[in-house]
Amino acid sequence: MEGWIRLYRKTQEHWLWTKKRKFSQFEAWIYILFKANHKESKIMLDGELIVVNKGSFITSEVQLAKEWNWDRSTVRKFLLTLEKDKMILKNATSKYTSISIENWELYQNVQQQDQHQNNIETTAEQHQNNSRTTSKQHKQ
Repeated sequence: MEGWIRLYRKTQEHWLWTKKRKFSQFEAWIYILFKANHKESKIMLDGELIVVNKGSFITSEVQLAKEWNWDRSTVRKFLLTLEKDKMILKNATSKYTSISIENWELYQNVQQQDQHQNNIETTAEQHQNNSRTTSKQHKQ
């Protein structure tokens, strides 16, 4: 299967998402994707200015445990699994945890998605034109 879907961050406001529950690992992964910045930003945390790049966000294991209704040990193991599978990079300090999505640009590049869609549409148009030409030739 190939292609993209766009999942709007506003989905997090839907009653299906906000219902209090224990997240599955898949839901936790989607949560991580939702939280990742779509552009570079800066935040002030305990008097320290932190640059947060595209595809990254600042959190903590405690915060994720609360959001996902997991214990902290389960969060830590899950993040380690994502790191081993090269899905994320995690950088933990005594104040916060930075999570970065591996290959964020590759999977979120809107221009690439649009180009891919244009290629599909162009190919479909070419097939239609070829079919019309072939059909006209058979009628003659």
